[in-house]
Amino acid sequence: MPAFIQAATMGSFLVASAAASAVPLTSSGTLPMDAVNFAGGLRLTVNGAPHGQKPQSLLLDTGSSTLAFCDASLAESVRSLQTNYMSCNLYGSGNEGYWGFFFKGAVTLSGGLELEESYYSIMQQEVSMPCGDGLQGIFGVAFKQLDQAANHAQPLNWPSGGVGQCPQPSTDLVGPLMQYLKQDTPQGHLGIYWSGATGSNEGTLYVGPDAVSNEHYKQGTVQKAQLGELGYYDVTINSFSYGGQSVSVQCDNSGGSSPCLVDTGTPIMLVPAEIYNQMSSGATGKLSIELAGADGSAVTLDFDAQTLVNNQYIQASQGGPVILGLPLWAFYYTVFDVKATTVEFVQHSPKELEALRVQGEKKREAVVVV
Repeated sequence: MPAFIQAATMGSFLVASAAASAVPLTSSGTLPMDAVNFAGGLRLTVNGAPHGQKPQSLLLDTGSSTLAFCDASLAESVRSLQTNYMSCNLYGSGNEGYWGFFFKGAVTLSGGLELEESYYSIMQQEVSMPCGDGLQGIFGVAFKQLDQAANHAQPLNWPSGGVGQCPQPSTDLVGPLMQYLKQDTPQGHLGIYWSGATGSNEGTLYVGPDAVSNEHYKQGTVQKAQLGELGYYDVTINSFSYGGQSVSVQCDNSGGSSPCLVDTGTPIMLVPAEIYNQMSSGATGKLSIELAGADGSAVTLDFDAQTLVNNQYIQASQGGPVILGLPLWAFYYTVFDVKATTVEFVQHSPKELEALRVQGEKKREAVVVV
């Protein structure tokens, strides 16, 4: 859920003050993820909960900085940990969002990974959040620019089933996981893998050294691109090329209305309309996306066009942001180095890409039959 669609941003992912010491991580840096269909699109989920509570299925979102649990009843179990800070977010045109207080305590994630002395929010009122159909909250891993909190000790009184006003943020906070990753250590890596299929354990989140020592990272050539940290994970896209035509892209990654970014919380990839129309006509071939490389050279990501179309992975861009959403991870393993501000791409194995192609063919055949 990219920051630019927020009418107001006052959420936080595991908030901690910038002056705080790095939050220790214990146990494994390898977290299994599920791939689910939610609200008409595929999403990756991570299990997490306040320490000692039942695990919750959380939407993995590189486009937000929020750790927010949907279940309001959790607040009673951790009431002694409640702070005077509030998370309040309005999304889209301002008709969706939530509010809830921050709590300070340990958070346990899947794989036994524990973030100590962490801040998280528990929604008290929400409209159209990832709550229901198996999802129980948001696990955001973006940068601090999306991490703001309001010093507001009194509850809000939103209308039933609707949103109200959010208090003004009073501080800019850095989440402890992000703070940990930004240390000058080998731990400053975050790796995301997805097989492209739905189901349990179809994805993996790697934190720290595990991100660059696993089979997905080692199986192919590593390409390294520039990574911004305006809030979401922004990249510089130079062009899209397909079928003999190339369309240049102008990315405004300085806070404008047309950023270019990679975002697990968006279930599709946006491509220029002329490219989309050509691909949708049934033509075969390769879609190439050129990014600005970390060393000044270009990085080229290649995608099989029919696989993208058959899996319903692409939509035409209507102007505004250019988002390489979750389908990117069906083709590439990525590693974010938040200290060096780079993102590395390793293409999936031929076997994995073939399985993805076959999956798309089955989807296309199912649509034809219907």
